[in-house]
Amino acid sequence: MLFSTLSFVLMQSHILSLLISLEALMLSLLLFLFGFTSNYSSGLFWFLVLLTLAACEAALGLSLLVSMLRLRGNDFINTLSSNIFFCVSSKFLFC
Repeated sequence: MLFSTLSFVLMQSHILSLLISLEALMLSLLLFLFGFTSNYSSGLFWFLVLLTLAACEAALGLSLLVSMLRLRGNDFINTLSSNIFFCVSSKFLFC
């Protein structure tokens, strides 16, 4: 869990690396939750809920990454300016 948190904080150049470190963080939280609540009767329920949320988060992140790659052509974090997005998405000539 510590390694995935450190990689999320330190590697902020590409969105794909951030998504991979977020998935590693979710998987470590899943394992922690499963180990912590395995003695209780509702432990499997919360494990499945968190697993479902992790799958939805991964699908949403990948779809946003694909749409950003189609729009901009790269996945660098430093190109995420609202001005650039406004000028590219709308066809204004004065940007």
